[in-house]
Amino acid sequence: MSNPYQQPNPQQNPIPYQPTQAAQPIQQPQPVQPPPQPQPGYGFPQPPAPAPAPGYGYPQPPMAPMAPMAPGGGWPTPPPRHGNPGLAVLLTIGATIVLILVYGFLTGAVVDFEALVEEAMTEGTDPDVAQLTWLAVLLGGLIGLPAGRLAPGQPGLYVLAGGCALVAILVGETFATAVLASEATDGAKGALEFFFEDFGDMWDGWTTDAHGLTWLFVALAPASAVFTGFLLGQNRRPVA
Repeated sequence: MSNPYQQPNPQQNPIPYQPTQAAQPIQQPQPVQPPPQPQPGYGFPQPPAPAPAPGYGYPQPPMAPMAPMAPGGGWPTPPPRHGNPGLAVLLTIGATIVLILVYGFLTGAVVDFEALVEEAMTEGTDPDVAQLTWLAVLLGGLIGLPAGRLAPGQPGLYVLAGGCALVAILVGETFATAVLASEATDGAKGALEFFFEDFGDMWDGWTTDAHGLTWLFVALAPASAVFTGFLLGQNRRPVA
């Protein structure tokens, strides 16, 4: 008869071994993923790419050339001007010769010397020849034109143009007197013959009729030539 207070013998009635299950980790709720966006290039316009910043592997835009600085600082100096001084000198001398001839023949065409002689004989006075010295400003400007256009920035050629303008107005008045003398003789002696053979008499003839205003106009011829050269030289680029 078995004893109820007897401890059971594990060898007689073995209890099947049940392994304990490990504690499962608590799963966190997964965040809701947004729907995928459409990729560009499949029927959708692509956004514009940002402009690359210069200096990070990209070529920088060319910079404008800087004008050379003046020695010691200050405003930048203008580029040197070369021009064509040889051609300017030739044209200045050529314009002087042409304007001397034009001035003389223009005076002969404007002044009626025969009428002046008849009037002087009637009144018993010397003929008063109207001179065109007021054209000295225009004459000087034309002579200073080549120096200003072909040799900008070269004051020496402006001074040369002024000297040529003074010669043109003085010699032009002398040649004009020779033209009037030739008309007085009805062409028996040409104007050029009077000019070269009797240059002293022709010079005295026009200086006798000259007065204070005449010499003022004579002085304006070289001034106009120099001013024209400086004005055109400052406002014109050099000519190669």
